Amino acid sequence: MDYHTLLKQLHKGEIHEVYFFYGEEKLLQDKALKTIEQQILPEGLEDFNKDIVAGGETTPKQIAEMAMNLPFMAERRLLIVQSPLPFLSIPKSDKAEQASVQYLLDYLESPNPQCVLVFCAEGALGKTGALNKRLQDVAVQVEFAPLKGKVMESWIAQYVEDAGRKIDRQALEYLSSINSFDLQIMEQELQKLLLYRPEDAVITLQHVETIVTKTVEANIFALSDSIGNKKGSEALQTLRDMFYVGESPFKLLGFLNRHFRNLLLVKDYRGMGYNEAEIKEKTKLHPFVIKKSIRQAEQFSTVQLIGALEQLLMIETALKSTSANGEELLEQFVIELCYLEGK
Repeated sequence: MDYHTLLKQLHKGEIHEVYFFYGEEKLLQDKALKTIEQQILPEGLEDFNKDIVAGGETTPKQIAEMAMNLPFMAERRLLIVQSPLPFLSIPKSDKAEQASVQYLLDYLESPNPQCVLVFCAEGALGKTGALNKRLQDVAVQVEFAPLKGKVMESWIAQYVEDAGRKIDRQALEYLSSINSFDLQIMEQELQKLLLYRPEDAVITLQHVETIVTKTVEANIFALSDSIGNKKGSEALQTLRDMFYVGESPFKLLGFLNRHFRNLLLVKDYRGMGYNEAEIKEKTKLHPFVIKKSIRQAEQFSTVQLIGALEQLLMIETALKSTSANGEELLEQFVIELCYLEGK
């Protein structure tokens, strides 16, 4: 089950006795827990009917005992067991710990209907071990995976709408194309946008480009733009800014490789007559990335793009096989593309 399906169930009053939450998006997980709390705990009695414990500091026996406690002036209580959950993989040779696990196994055979027990983990349930298998059978498993594409756009648009504002299509596509942000960081960026020029009813791409923290992806596009326009000093400054904030040459090399491969791929498809929608279907790239890549690819010939990829391969080889200075090699790459090519 995913986050949206869970929310629909919760709002219908379909609340189960045992959940197993996992996945990278901590913000969505926190919002789901808050929704459960709002659904089952009377206002003002939350502290009497909610326990949050650390899985690494609480034994399975203690979890079972807490889950059996009765609610106070409420129909249900909430027990949240936070990651890590080391008791999911206790070896059979550890008899003392296995005895503790048995208490929880017994509880899960017949969970207390007056308690909602939620396990929060980083990863999905394992395939081996008695407790993993029991939870597979008993718990409602919910994955909180990173939002992408249209789902991410819907989340952003709803967040802005809930704040009484709107966001235009270009700004929305730009934000949803950013892969470096998890939702917690995205929320921080949206809050900054909402505070910037509050008199403007609509958040535009210009607002986003002015306020939102530049990601590696955004800087790579800016670097490529400068290279394509032969603005050497601007390109070098963008590259040095990325070094200044701690981006490693190896990381930038990977992003540049991927970017120039995308430009070459998009240029080939455009040459064959494919439109944006068809290129999206072929490449699975984000629409905003495709639009920018189409425009940038026009600044380079196919020979130039292949040459850039060959240079990046040589830099990668040098970095892996020698003690070469990665920053100097990437600066030389930019200089050659902006100033020396064709001379």
